[in-house]
Amino acid sequence: MVQSIESYFINEGFDKCLYEHTLFINTTNEGKILLVCLYVDDLIFTRNDELLFKQFKMSMMIEFDMTDLKKKKRYFLGIEVVQTINGIFISQQKYAQKVFERFNMDQCNSVYNPVVLGFKLTRDEE
Repeated sequence: MVQSIESYFINEGFDKCLYEHTLFINTTNEGKILLVCLYVDDLIFTRNDELLFKQFKMSMMIEFDMTDLKKKKRYFLGIEVVQTINGIFISQQKYAQKVFERFNMDQCNSVYNPVVLGFKLTRDEE
């Protein structure tokens, strides 16, 4: 019998996020966290513990026909994700270019973006 992926997450001890219906969270008593975002047949996950990450990945590959793209996954839901030693960078440049092309605006003049380039976001401790 094939179970649904949502049933799998519940059986594995994940909690479904109350505010984001595609997000599942698994926490342990030791403070280890695994977050999984599911959208149709794509999922992306992150963690704060390497062993928990490997166990989850192996379990998913046994239960479902899954391909591990490792860090090769560059696009998720129209967002480009680039991972380097300097950090993780996200962009929607490819998506924006497609929108411009769709409306025949790809040759229009550009304008300055109000976002300050190179600005680093920091965590608000409050």
